[in-house]
Amino acid sequence: MTFKRSGMVVMMLFLLGGCSLMPNKADEKKQAEASEYMPVQDYTGQGYSFDNGEETGKFANQHWKQIVEKVKQYFSQKYHLDITVHQIYGATDAAVVFVESKKDPKFHTSVIVGIDLENKKIGDVGAYEGSVEGAITTGLYVMAYEKEFQKLDEFCEEMAKKYAVTGMRQEAVNNTVDTGYATRFYYTSTSDIDYPQVYKTFVAHPHLSKQRAKELVLERQSSKDFNAEKDTISIALTFYMKIRNQAPDQKIADQIIEALKKAGGLPPGNYGVFVNSNEILKRTGTEKSYKGTTTGVDDIIIKPGR
Repeated sequence: MTFKRSGMVVMMLFLLGGCSLMPNKADEKKQAEASEYMPVQDYTGQGYSFDNGEETGKFANQHWKQIVEKVKQYFSQKYHLDITVHQIYGATDAAVVFVESKKDPKFHTSVIVGIDLENKKIGDVGAYEGSVEGAITTGLYVMAYEKEFQKLDEFCEEMAKKYAVTGMRQEAVNNTVDTGYATRFYYTSTSDIDYPQVYKTFVAHPHLSKQRAKELVLERQSSKDFNAEKDTISIALTFYMKIRNQAPDQKIADQIIEALKKAGGLPPGNYGVFVNSNEILKRTGTEKSYKGTTTGVDDIIIKPGR
């Protein structure tokens, strides 16, 4: 929070004590940033929020059980999935509910529950078009490339040991990430239309095996219209500086990028590498600054069969 003094008080301080008592704008900026940012080691989603969500958030917390029941029913009936509700946030005329699937396909996503404050009613459950379907598809992709994603997990752990970086806390992942399959060190995103057959097969057969998921993914990747740069899954490696309040290090980012390029046995995908500042903007769960690849410019493409 930035504190402001009245002009009269400032003038009195100036006359009594000289310029040294004038407000220090740099200190005010630091105070404001201290209230907005938090070291990644401490962040679990504190302060995460959506616009106009204060009143709907209070209502949602008062009706937590009813909202959870509605959301669980939504996933059970529409996707044949059992989910865990991690967090509920207020938004404009709605609550945004962050969830995680309990079994394969594993993924994180969010849905929207309408809230009518005037009549104190909970509305229907919905989602942005394709968001849940895309998240499910990332989980199916991970099923298909299970060993390769285990290799990616090992790669990220190795980078965290070798360099002064760390990952996001699991609680923060659960409470603020909704793009698909996600870990402390990376998150994924794609669309169900990138791998339509594997998604459609899962909907028709919810107990789809890992072997069948892989067969369908490989069929798609070997099709003539498949573009390894555009139609594949996006994988964002997100490391954070380990030392508190530290800015991102370009040298570390470059070293991780080079290590990724040389690594073998990783899942095919369109990779980004981001070495973030230690501090996270609480309201959005995003980094203060970062070094690394630029999305759409120098992504690292690992093609199928590499």
